Amino acid sequence: MTVSVAICSVADLLTGKQIKTGTCDTISSNFSIPEYQRPYIWQDRQIARLLKDIAEHQAHSSTMPYYLGSVILHADGESLNIIDGQQRLTTLALMAHLNGQFTDFSMHYSSPISQRQIVHNLAWLKQHSGEWLELIDFNLLQFSLVITRSEDQAYQFFETQNTGGVRLNGDQIIKAHHLRAIGEKDKLSIDRFARRWEALGDLSNIVDLLVRGRYWQYLHFREYPQHNQKALIRNCIVNELAENTGKGEDTAFGRITRTYSASGTESLSQAQVGYDLRQPLNSGVNTIHYLQYFEKLRQTYLLHGEMSSTLKGFSDFYNHFICKLEGCSYLKQLLDTALLLYISQFGQIDLEVAAKKLFRVIYSRRIENQTAVKERSIPAFIQETPVLDWIATSFTVEQLFSKLDGFDLKVNSNGLGEDDNTVKKRFVIRVIEHFDLSISQSNFKTQFGPDFDKYIKGLEVRNG
Repeated sequence: MTVSVAICSVADLLTGKQIKTGTCDTISSNFSIPEYQRPYIWQDRQIARLLKDIAEHQAHSSTMPYYLGSVILHADGESLNIIDGQQRLTTLALMAHLNGQFTDFSMHYSSPISQRQIVHNLAWLKQHSGEWLELIDFNLLQFSLVITRSEDQAYQFFETQNTGGVRLNGDQIIKAHHLRAIGEKDKLSIDRFARRWEALGDLSNIVDLLVRGRYWQYLHFREYPQHNQKALIRNCIVNELAENTGKGEDTAFGRITRTYSASGTESLSQAQVGYDLRQPLNSGVNTIHYLQYFEKLRQTYLLHGEMSSTLKGFSDFYNHFICKLEGCSYLKQLLDTALLLYISQFGQIDLEVAAKKLFRVIYSRRIENQTAVKERSIPAFIQETPVLDWIATSFTVEQLFSKLDGFDLKVNSNGLGEDDNTVKKRFVIRVIEHFDLSISQSNFKTQFGPDFDKYIKGLEVRNG
């Protein structure tokens, strides 16, 4: 496995000059951007930072080269696929274009996101040309080139590098993994699936919910990092939705109900029509379709404000109550995961009732705790009360509802006094108002738990 290294100026790259590497090979700048690469996304602040760094360097040493970091390239025949460095190279090429230099340099951008950002950045650079036009000497801007002929090694570099100033998100890395897996079987399909992925928009929210749902299993519990542990979250996402995926077909797992008549004939029914949240995944099309399916569920049930008349009760409960509760963001993450798991398993059957019964269990942390609900308390709650497993292991909604109704709701009375003004008390008041419970403030400590239990457990199950 050979890796070549070379030092060159930006002028050398943009003129197409033959560049000699440390292994005495020569390369020319016939650059291309793989389909699995993220789009060109540098914004004003990244360009301004680059210009500021160059200006500060030249103010202290106007004749010495300024080092811009490494560009990682995969040598694929006559082309050099840019693995890391697209953001800097593209920005410098735009500056050269406005400067009237290196007009023979060309690179193709198929992503609409890249195209829009290029148009925007050209306008920004033109508007601020007085700040950089006389400043930039492309002969004094240097890169180190790292060239490999192994796509696997190039992909490893892609995962670990962060030289461009905008860290790769976990969903950007798994995109590269799965588009590359598609390309191994059918290169002609890469563009189609790249555009399909791009059309989904930002997948960070659904990826976060799915990995939580896959990690938080009672018999195979794995810790999911806290929100400020960005690198650890990224590693979990890449591990679960890329590195641990297998090789195989686009398979969706689900349950089928077989009903036998007295004569022995069999009829089949299936509430599940998509993918199982915790199912094993294969690289390529399977994982892309899995993410597409759950993102569509998220957008339909947890994002769009209005739904069909049959789901009006659920929509009102979720959008006008759950989404507006104070101090419950970590509990909402768990509820959202539970709702996706429920919908993927049972569809819309009794969705409003399910949401309210899940709410009673999950948001019990809000009234059990004496103080605020901390992020670190959620995994412990899941291990004590494996509500996601209750959904996953239930064959019918009635079986699930029985498990949820069996949960013992405990109310910590601290902060619920008549003179208190706590987040907990405001939460209790919102619950009482939404569910139209008749409880006076003087009875919050003793009556809220029993009355709320009675209301939720008495909800009518319609099975439709």
